[in-house]
Amino acid sequence: MREAFWRTAKAVGYGEGLTVIMLLAGVATVSISQRRLLVPELDVLGEAGSLGLAGSIALALFAGWMTLRFSAGAARYGMRAIFLGLLLLFLFQAQRLPDVPLRGVELSVALSALMVILLRREVHPR
Repeated sequence: MREAFWRTAKAVGYGEGLTVIMLLAGVATVSISQRRLLVPELDVLGEAGSLGLAGSIALALFAGWMTLRFSAGAARYGMRAIFLGLLLLFLFQAQRLPDVPLRGVELSVALSALMVILLRREVHPR
């Protein structure tokens, strides 16, 4: 179980590190092009960051469970299906996205808890 959590933490840390780098590069690009410092609103940044972190943890745990339960190939297909679904959701429901970040955090935390239970059953079957 420790190995599963360690791998999940490494994957999430890598992804969140890239997110911070891209955010800083975007802020720098916009600030330089406008010739003044422009930063996102802190409440929006906090909500988006918590949604990103919670979603990353939930998806990494889901991928780990799929790998243990089925195979690495099945986990890849599962993640592709989820990302395609999220893309379609973004395409058709983009106007609702600013209203749902905290609801998404709640959903991601619940999914993470479920994935921890399922991972524990895969690692330590009864």
